[in-house]
Amino acid sequence: MYINEAACTAFATRLCQCLSGTDASTLPIPQWRYISESTLAYLLQVDLQWPSLVHAKLLVKTALGHISPMIHLALKSETMNSLQRVYQTADFNNPTLKCKYFALFAIGQVYTTPYNSAIASTVSGSPYFAHAMNVMRFVPERPSMVHIECLLLLAYLCQFLNRYHSAYLLIGSALRLSLSLGLNFNIHTNQPLHPVEREHYVRIWWSIYILDRFWGSKSGFPVQIHDDDIHVDLPSSLLSETHKEEFSDSAYQVAAVALAKITGNTTREIYSRKKYTESFLQREQKLLIQLEHWVRSLPESIRLHADKANVKDTLLLHLQFNYCVILAIRPVLLNLLIGHTKSQPNHSTGEVTPILAALCDACIHAARYLLKLCVDEFTTGSVAVFGYAFPAYIFSSALVLVVSSILPFGSADDLPSVDTAMEMLNILSTSDNLQATDLHEHLQRVRQCLQHRQSNLTSPVIDENCDDIANVSTLPNQSIQVPLESGVGVSLDQPSLRQPSPVTSDNGFAPPRLTTEMALQDPLMQEFLQQSAMDIGLINPPEIQNDSDVAFLWCTDTIGTI
Repeated sequence: MYINEAACTAFATRLCQCLSGTDASTLPIPQWRYISESTLAYLLQVDLQWPSLVHAKLLVKTALGHISPMIHLALKSETMNSLQRVYQTADFNNPTLKCKYFALFAIGQVYTTPYNSAIASTVSGSPYFAHAMNVMRFVPERPSMVHIECLLLLAYLCQFLNRYHSAYLLIGSALRLSLSLGLNFNIHTNQPLHPVEREHYVRIWWSIYILDRFWGSKSGFPVQIHDDDIHVDLPSSLLSETHKEEFSDSAYQVAAVALAKITGNTTREIYSRKKYTESFLQREQKLLIQLEHWVRSLPESIRLHADKANVKDTLLLHLQFNYCVILAIRPVLLNLLIGHTKSQPNHSTGEVTPILAALCDACIHAARYLLKLCVDEFTTGSVAVFGYAFPAYIFSSALVLVVSSILPFGSADDLPSVDTAMEMLNILSTSDNLQATDLHEHLQRVRQCLQHRQSNLTSPVIDENCDDIANVSTLPNQSIQVPLESGVGVSLDQPSLRQPSPVTSDNGFAPPRLTTEMALQDPLMQEFLQQSAMDIGLINPPEIQNDSDVAFLWCTDTIGTI
């Protein structure tokens, strides 16, 4: 199976390669666990009946209540009313309705499973998932909206089973069926559609868009539709107010759409093999400007507040933002680490330009804040037993903090935070969270490589002949000098660049001064963002080369969980 550089697991393998000095082709990829096809086939042999109406209502309400308002998968009130009609008319053999409600039953079971009480052989909700998938045998020539809803619900379920390739396929199918219905265009006002139905179409489309970008970025997959092909309005705030029984606050989905667009731009412009006329720093600047604008344009209702409790849905949005900052910048961080680990004694000190220093500091800050938010959720008991979101955020932040603990302008105090992340993943893995189990093993391997390097470390001095960026020749003065007005190059063996604040304080938690905006508010970063694209292009250092076809990216050693 192909693993793109944008995936966090690929970044983890890069770290191990760098820390151990081992060629990528000799590093085995840890096996990943998922609910296999054989397990699903076995579950199909079980005669699974519809639950009682009372139980069914509880499961569906639970599912609809826990699905983030960033994505809209069904009309809430209509779904409950339709469930009532199914039981009143005994319409239990309708394949489309059976698929939809079995998928909702499965999601409801996932969220109602008590902590650490899952059956070891499978994930809660798997039987309903297997039977729902079994119903979707044929692609309809004339798809209905309910059929598209089914595909989205099944794709949403795949995260709990760690079947992200299946999720990517299901989202792609929903996308193409939506194109056949013209959901990427505004429906003409002459069409006799109720405003609720019209808004339902709009939000279903943008949910497909969001899931395609967000989940694709975590696996390194390309986007399945380009922005130029989309001509539909954003979700309406008016319908959120007048039909609250059907729709969540549109501000969440509007913000998620904007963030999903930036995420897609990041995977394309930073991690693709396309040859760009723009320099790497020009593309980096453009992405960070988009992220800064996203933060500034958030309505007050979905901003994080340090002085009061935040809604979980708001928190998830900001977790994704900090993940996007990390995704955009971590290639720079990795290549500075490569230069640092290649250091040899008795060589003069290399330098890091203010631009690269500001980028790395923003990446480290985003990782610290991302992990802080995850720790806060974990300690309040708000983390779901299953699912990929929190394990992925914990893992991605921990990888950056590993790098921070090594680089002189990072902080060794970030290392305890890595151990905290490992323990959270370990606890989630004991509850049969398949994603957490996989990522815990990856992080363990990174930690072991780090310990091995520390035990063999003799003299942490940078080699002036090593490459600061991506194994390409340096500039003539053996350092990458980007002349910002505010400063000159910064020595890599300088103890601290700007007095970084690690995630953990004396009481083991992050200091309260960390905020989402701070990652991009540093004066050096602001100076970088405000420079013209032409100036950035003139002073660009050598490009970062993403080795997308190196041997370790192709993984054949996978296992299923039964």
